[in-house]
Order: sequence, then structure tokens, then C-alpha cells
Amino acid sequence: MTIAAGVSAIGSILGGIGGFKAARGKAKALEAGAAQARAEAGVNAQLALEEADRAAGSAAVDAAAGGGLTGSALGALDDLTAGGMYNARTALYAGTVEGRNLQHEATVSRRQGGLTLITGWLNAAGAASTALGSMQNTRQARLAASQQRGLSRAQSVGFDLKGAY
Repeated sequence: MTIAAGVSAIGSILGGIGGFKAARGKAKALEAGAAQARAEAGVNAQLALEEADRAAGSAAVDAAAGGGLTGSALGALDDLTAGGMYNARTALYAGTVEGRNLQHEATVSRRQGGLTLITGWLNAAGAASTALGSMQNTRQARLAASQQRGLSRAQSVGFDLKGAY
């Protein structure tokens, strides 16, 4: 019984350590993903601005070739610039939100790993406690059996032990 409890305790400890390390590794991967999402957001924002600049430049060339930048042509350029800024800000926001979400998942993973480790230790302590209780019960049973054998021998020899205990 005590060997099984010992194996159970060791298994609980190793399981807790393994869960802790796995959660820590997952958290590191999520943090790297968060940093990557933020970096990609910056790149996507820059690409959105460059695309808007190219479109505005092309529209300006077309307007100049057609008679100049007046009224609706200027409005179209303003719309292209505003659209480019909107797209850039949207890309930054999306990357920031994704980065925050991944960072939050990393924090949760680290906490779950810590709880897994604590649970493993508590399970090991429970198994050890069960083994110690079992050992104590066995010891008490052996002691009671030994006392009973002693009484039986004394009575067979003819001693009166009624007042001795």
C-alpha cells in the first residue's frame, strides 16, 4: 500500500511539474505571437498609407492630365487620403487588440501552470497522508494483536490478569 502511495505521490509531483512547464512554454509562444501581431500591425498600417499615397498620386496625375485639380478632384484626393489614414489606424488597432488578447492568454496560461503545480503537490501530500494513515492503522492492529497474544499466554499459564490492565 505504501509503495503505491509513494508512486502516486511521485506521479502527482511529476504531473504538476510537467503541466507547469507546458503552460510556461505556451505562455512564451503566446507572448511571441503578441509581439508579432503588433509588429505586423505596424507594417500593415504603413502599407495602407503607401497604397493611399499611390492612389492619390495616380488620381492627381489623371486629374492634371484632364484639366487640373479642381472641385471634385480635390475632394477625391481628400477622400483617398482620409481612407488611407482610416485603413492605417484600423490595421494598428486590429494588431494592438490581437496582441493584447494573446498577452492575456499568456497570463492565463502562466496562472494555470502555477495552479497545476500546486495541485500536483497537494495530490502528492494527500497520497503521502493516506500512506501514513494506513501505516498507523497497521501498526495499531499489530500492537493490539500482540497485546491479545500476551493476554492469551498469561491466562494459559494460570495468571489472573483481571486487575492488571
